[in-house]
Amino acid sequence: MTKRGSTGLQELKSTQRPLAPHGTFRLKPGVMVLIVVFAAFAAGTASAAPNDLVSVETTVMLRPDGKAEFYHVVEWNVTSGDMSGFYYQGEAFEPVWNLERCYADLVGGVRQPLVVKDMGSGKYDVILSAGKRFSGRAHYVMNYAGDLAAAGLVGLTTSTDHGELVYVDWAPVEWDEALEYRAVRLVLPVTVTGETLTEEERAAIPMLTEPWVNEQNRIDYYGSAGGDGKFYLTILFYQDAPGANQTQRLGLYFPRDYLPFTTDLSSRAAETDSGRPDESGYSVEPPPQWRDAPLAALLVFAFVIAAALFLYRKRVQVHARRAETVEGIAWAGDAWTPPKLFAGTYQVPGKVPEDLHPVEAALLLELALPRIASIMVDGLTAQGLVAVVREDPLRLRFLSERKAGDEIEERFLAAFDADGNVLPGLLADFFEESIQHLQEKIWDCDLEATKAFYRKKILEAQAKAEEVDSWDETRRLDYYRHNHAWLYWRSYGIISSRPSYLAGVRLPEGMSAGYADFMRSAVCYSGCFTPANVGTVDACHSACHNACHDACHSACHSACHSACHSACHSACVSGSSH
Repeated sequence: MTKRGSTGLQELKSTQRPLAPHGTFRLKPGVMVLIVVFAAFAAGTASAAPNDLVSVETTVMLRPDGKAEFYHVVEWNVTSGDMSGFYYQGEAFEPVWNLERCYADLVGGVRQPLVVKDMGSGKYDVILSAGKRFSGRAHYVMNYAGDLAAAGLVGLTTSTDHGELVYVDWAPVEWDEALEYRAVRLVLPVTVTGETLTEEERAAIPMLTEPWVNEQNRIDYYGSAGGDGKFYLTILFYQDAPGANQTQRLGLYFPRDYLPFTTDLSSRAAETDSGRPDESGYSVEPPPQWRDAPLAALLVFAFVIAAALFLYRKRVQVHARRAETVEGIAWAGDAWTPPKLFAGTYQVPGKVPEDLHPVEAALLLELALPRIASIMVDGLTAQGLVAVVREDPLRLRFLSERKAGDEIEERFLAAFDADGNVLPGLLADFFEESIQHLQEKIWDCDLEATKAFYRKKILEAQAKAEEVDSWDETRRLDYYRHNHAWLYWRSYGIISSRPSYLAGVRLPEGMSAGYADFMRSAVCYSGCFTPANVGTVDACHSACHNACHDACHSACHSACHSACHSACHSACVSGSSH
C-alpha cells in the first residue's frame, strides 16, 4: 500500500471535463463475425436514439455503525429520439432504496419521480414514473443505503508495517458506456474545521491506499457540512474520461482508532508488506481471444441466442402459472422493502389533490401497512364480498363471486389465493403500485397542506360513519351502492377511531420496515447530510434482450465472458438505456 496522494483538485468538485480523444478505431475480422451474428438480434432490441451517458457523480456517507448512504447523479444526453431509463446493477450489497430522493431533473425545470423495479439478481430497472420519456439532457438522482460492514466492504486487517487497520474496499458500479468524467466523494465520520482544510489537517490524514487508487484517480480533500453544523472529512476520487466497463475500485486503509466505528467489524486475512494479499502459488494465463477463432465464436453465440429464446419461452409459461406457484411461497415477504414516498422540491404552495383514494391518503399519512390493509378488508366486508377468517396471519373467506367495484379493490383481492391466504409477492405489488399512483398525483403539491386536508376529511368520515352505522341494513347498503367512493373513507374513519378494531391483522414479515427503519441505529449519529443540489422528490423492455443476458451469464459464464462483454454489454454492468 502507498501513502495517499493529493493533487489540489478542490475546483473539481463541480467541474465537468471534456472527453479526451483516443485515436482511430479499426474493425478487425474477428469482430466482424460477432457483428454479423448479432445484427438481427440487435435490430430488434437497440434503440434508434443515441443516448449518451455523460457523467456519474457519487457521494458515499460512511456512518459509525458501518452503514452508508449513497447518492448518485447520472447525467444523460439524448440528442435524437427519447428514453425513459436504464438498468442499474453490480452493487456489492442489496440496496435499500429511498424513493423520496429518487427523481430526474428534466429539461424545462421538470422534476419527475423515478420508479425502481427489482428485476432480480441485483438488477434494477430505473425509469421515469407515469410512462414519462424525455429528450435532451437529464440528471437522474438515486439514493439508497447499504450495510458495508455486514457485506465485508469495511472491516479490519493487519499490516506488518502499520499494525491494525480499518479497510474500505468498495467500487461504484461499472457502466457499459464511456464517460466524460466520474467522481466519488467519500464522506467519513471525522470532523474537520471547515470546507477548506488547512495544510496541517491535510498532512495529518493517515490514509493509505492500494497502488491502483493513486494511479487511476486524482485525489483531493475537503470538508462537507453536516446537519449538525459540523464539517466532515470528504475525500474526492476523480477520473477523467473513464472507458466503458472501467472500474473505480477504492482500496483504502486507516489506523484502527482513526474512524469511530461503533459496530464490530469483521477481519480479513493479514496482508503482505506490499499491502496486497499474498498471491503466491497462483499463476495467471492470458485468456483465449475470440478473434483467433471466429468460427468458434459463431457457434458459441448461436447457442447463446438459442438458449435465450428457450429461456424466454419457459419464462412466459411460468408467468402464466404465477398465481399457483406463488401460493407455495408462504410468508415470503421478508426480503421486500416497503415503498417510500418522495417529497419533491417543486411544490406549489397551497396545491392539494382532492382525488386521493383512502389507501393513498393512508400512505401519505404514513399509516402502518397492516392498518392500510385493514381499511381495504373493512370496506370489502361492508359490501358483503369477504369475511375475516383469521387476523394473525391474515386470511379471508370470499362470500360472493360478484366483481369488485373498482380497480384498487381488484388489485387487493388479487393478492389472496382461492383459500383466502395472502400471496406476499402480489400484496407487495399492491402497495408498490399504490405508492406510485400517489407519487404521480402529489409530486408538485403542497404536502403539508395536503396532509391537513385529508386529516380533516378523516374526521368528517368518522362522524359520517357513526351516522350511517345507525341506519338499518337496507338503507345502509343502498347508501354504499350509491356512494361507493365514500365507503373506504368510512373504513378509514373506523380504523383510525377504533384502535382495537382489526388490530391483530398481521401481514408477511418485512411489510412494516423500510428505508427509515433500516437506517435507524441505536447510536445517534448527527452527521447525516444530503449532498448539495440533491432534493426530494412502464418503459417497454425487450424480453429477448433480458433473456440473452441471463443465458449468457449462466450458460457460457467465463468461457464467453470477454465476447459477451463487448457484444451484449455485460451481464453485470449498469447502463443499457431504453
